[in-house]
Amino acid sequence: MPETFKKNSGSGDLGFTDLFGGRRVPKTHRRVKLNALLDDLSALLGLLKTGVRGAADRRELTAAQAGIVKASGLIAGARGGLKPETAALEKLIALRAAGVKPPKKFVLPGANETEALCHLARAKTRVCEILAWEIKAKEPAVFLNRLSDYLFLAAIKHSRGK
Repeated sequence: MPETFKKNSGSGDLGFTDLFGGRRVPKTHRRVKLNALLDDLSALLGLLKTGVRGAADRRELTAAQAGIVKASGLIAGARGGLKPETAALEKLIALRAAGVKPPKKFVLPGANETEALCHLARAKTRVCEILAWEIKAKEPAVFLNRLSDYLFLAAIKHSRGK
């Protein structure tokens, strides 16, 4: 076991954890809860990557995971922003949206496993976005809003078996 892990292992046994800058907060703090949900979302995108066929789709999902990690750091108090990641998602959304007709009714996930995972990831993204707005984390919230749009379009693409 690495020494740094041994050093930190058990430090949260009293129900507290560290944010950037050394601030200790209860594990029930809204920022900690949101970061746990972002971890969950990143893991789900990892699972989704195993089901997509194209290398471009896998790269897009890897970039989304990197954005989630950056958002998580911002939620925990790190400095920086997400404007480049948000702009990259906006470009992907524009590419995916070209020629796609919006559904005329609510979509029921389940056309295939990949499409259903896209919708599950989109739903989790929406929950994360809501919590980001709740704690007034604007850049992560906007990034997550775009990620939700991207995942919706990805679900449409994969529902058609492309």
